[in-house]
This record gives sequence, C-alpha cells and structure tokens, in this order.
Amino acid sequence: MTADLSPHALRTTATVLDCAARLFDEHGSRGMPMPDLTHRIAVETDTDAANLRRAFPTRLDLVHAVVLHATREHVQDRLTADDPRAPATERMADLVRGHITGGWKHRSALALSQELLPTLRAIDPARHRELVWLHRSLRERVREIIIAGVTEGRFTVTDTGVSACKVLETFESLVYWYDPEAGLSLRDLSEVYVDLVIHHQLGCPR
Repeated sequence: MTADLSPHALRTTATVLDCAARLFDEHGSRGMPMPDLTHRIAVETDTDAANLRRAFPTRLDLVHAVVLHATREHVQDRLTADDPRAPATERMADLVRGHITGGWKHRSALALSQELLPTLRAIDPARHRELVWLHRSLRERVREIIIAGVTEGRFTVTDTGVSACKVLETFESLVYWYDPEAGLSLRDLSEVYVDLVIHHQLGCPR
C-alpha cells in the first residue's frame, strides 16, 4: 500500500508514476481532467487522494515527476551496465540492447519528455537543466564508447560528438512505430539496431 506515504515520497514512488505514465499514454497528456486523473491514480495504486493532490498540485508537476523518474532510471541503468574494460564494440552492443529494452519499458514517459522539455525551458529552467543533464550524461557515455572504438581502430567516424547524437536519435522513433504484435520481438529488434549502429553508423567492419 502507498496510502500512508507523504507527498514528498509520492513524487518518487514508482507505482504511482508508472500508473500516471500509463494513463497519459492511454488518454494523452491532457486527455483527462486533473481531478479525474488523480482519482484514477489513487484508486489504482491504493494511494490517499489528498496526498496525491499535495504531491502534484498541477498537471505539469505530475508530468515532470513521471518524466524525471523514467529518464533517471533509464540513464542510470545504461551507465551502470556499461563496462569500460570491455572492447568498444561489445560496450556499444550492450548499450544498444539496453537502450531498446529500457526505452520500450519507459516509452510513455520518454514520449512525454518531448512535449515537456520546451515548456520547462520557458517556465522552469531548473527542472529543464536537471533533465538536460541526464540526457547529456548518457550522450557523453555514448561518445566515450565511440572514442574508445576509434582508438581501438574499430569505429571510423570523424566527429565523435555528432556520431553520439546520431546514435541516440536512432532510437527515438522506436516509441512511435514499434508494435510487438507485428511479429518482430524486442530481442530481434535489438539485434537489428546493434547491426545498424555498429556497422552502418559507426563504420565497424564485419
């Protein structure tokens, strides 16, 4: 039960934030009135509705909490899983696989971030910087792996920064087009992306 959690704790409670992300995915970020949204989350997560309202007084507060939670988990999982002692091709392959599975797990929240970031840039620079820092941390790790691959003579790119951005941009469309019911498993999709990134984008010989 999460009913006795404080408003502060609720802002980082996965059960509440995952439920909110699912409802946003089903109804759109503005598809449900905030009172209805709060009521649904309270009922589905056995959470005190008054605490929810105090934790998330506005829709922006709830969307931000959902996006921050998912982004932080997604980025930290990728950074923690990376083994700097491994060959660059192996590190990149593992990162791609993790990015695909993690991105699909958090697809609702990561899609919301595309809508949220411009708003935060305009009205809440501190929250915007926090999310941008997380994205930058992942981009810098990707760039670090690419530099290692160039040093090892495996990757053939001229601008490691641009290449890192392109690698990450490759995954963004996954949220919008992938359908697990269409016959391609997430595991098979991951291997397609490994081949695309390592051999086509980064120029590693087969």
